[in-house]
Amino acid sequence: MIDVDLVHIGLATPDLDRARVAFERLGFLLTPKSFHAGPIGDDGGYGPWGTGNHCAMFKRGYFELIGITDPALYHDHLTERLERYAGLHLIAMGSDDGHGLARTLDARIDGIAAPYDFTRDVPFGDGAREGSFRIVQLDGAAFPDGDMFFIQHLSRDVLWQPDLLTHPNGVTDLAGVTICVADVAASQGRIAALLDGGGDGGRFGLAAGSVEIIDQAALGARYPGITPPAMPWVAAVEFTVADMAALTGLLAGNGVATNQTADGGLWVESEGAVVVFRE
Repeated sequence: MIDVDLVHIGLATPDLDRARVAFERLGFLLTPKSFHAGPIGDDGGYGPWGTGNHCAMFKRGYFELIGITDPALYHDHLTERLERYAGLHLIAMGSDDGHGLARTLDARIDGIAAPYDFTRDVPFGDGAREGSFRIVQLDGAAFPDGDMFFIQHLSRDVLWQPDLLTHPNGVTDLAGVTICVADVAASQGRIAALLDGGGDGGRFGLAAGSVEIIDQAALGARYPGITPPAMPWVAAVEFTVADMAALTGLLAGNGVATNQTADGGLWVESEGAVVVFRE
């Protein structure tokens, strides 16, 4: 398999402020709102996107809430996702060499776009610093299973600020993502081709974190009462916590109803997503 890790999962929401409150209730420490800028249209222009986010930064990986912050500015990329459903969409795998990875992938499979860079102002101390990123996007027709892409972080020190890494809920790592699809074999084949191998039992173990492919029957058995709003659906995001007992107490104190996983973890439904916690 290619050497990448699961670095970032993003939840698209029509109401960024509401989503922030919901995930703070789950015990996440979220960054102040920041705003995106990048390529606009086909003419090579660069400018503000009209979208913003809050992030929960972990010792390994991070989780993003992304929403429209200015309807007058460009935000087509997010509107397209929200028209399908509100919830988990973005699945970012990390690379230290975006250009090199793009060349490697483009040489053996179709649907690999040329890398592009974008930025956002990241709150830092009493001000802000520029966070910069290099993206290798996958064609949605070639890879319809989720909004998957590769990301090279060009300013890691700006994002992974030490005072952002300790969360009330004890989450330490982004652990995995689960995608619910109609044809598991077809989806596994596409992801295996992308990653150059792997996928035992539908689970792709990356250098860190995992991507799992399941069908609706398996989803219902694992998370009773959960129904996909569309197919394919990025159904669940998983986090590693330091102390499950402490997490249980925090969620109970915040009035959050929880469910048990088969292996002793907890899961909740929030903002159109299944959120899973495991030690």
